[in-house]
Amino acid sequence: MYLRERRMAAGLARTELAVRAQMAPLLISQIESGALVPNPAMLQRLFDSLDVPLWYRKHILVLGLPALDSGTAPATPSAEDLADLASLTHPACLQRFPTMDLLAANADYQRLFPGLGAGVNMLEWMFLDPAAKKVFIDWTTEAQILVHAFRMLAPLSPTQRVTAITESCGQSPDWDPVWTSDVRPQDIARRHLRVRERSTGIERRLLLRIYDPAFPTRPWWLYRLIPAR
Repeated sequence: MYLRERRMAAGLARTELAVRAQMAPLLISQIESGALVPNPAMLQRLFDSLDVPLWYRKHILVLGLPALDSGTAPATPSAEDLADLASLTHPACLQRFPTMDLLAANADYQRLFPGLGAGVNMLEWMFLDPAAKKVFIDWTTEAQILVHAFRMLAPLSPTQRVTAITESCGQSPDWDPVWTSDVRPQDIARRHLRVRERSTGIERRLLLRIYDPAFPTRPWWLYRLIPAR
């Protein structure tokens, strides 16, 4: 389903994708219908042909081929997860990807991003809360990156949740221009964020770190913002 959605988004017929990926059109059809599970070499060629960023590929495999994952993941953070988050000395949050729903945020994160805490969607906050443009110095770039990730991975998320987020963000006049704009590859792989503290007006350059909990597995990512040296 994901590969079919990406092919259609790229405006490619199956025969065109087959040429790009150096695969038989019949194989493309079988993979898209679920009759054939592609091997790693096939996936590599398909991802390359569809310009799927390297940073998303592992997450696509975990969501698209759940048999590769192990264990039963909890739906919400445990008391131990929350205590671990609170112990971190820099802004941090637990975020479900790619819908970008925040499950928890420590005190430093909520001070830096007013109104962005547990139960808030990052995309909705970015487009509907005036605080977002005051905090992010490069708001347009950061918004493009978030929307790009959402657009690339939305086919692997519950349709109702994706629709609800899209309709909510669509209330912003910035949504359509950002949705239809291109994001630069170097911005997707960015390592730093430039933010302005609301209380002091001081600009901060923060190093972005994203961790994927593995033992035991968790259906969210840990985002940490560390002061850049």
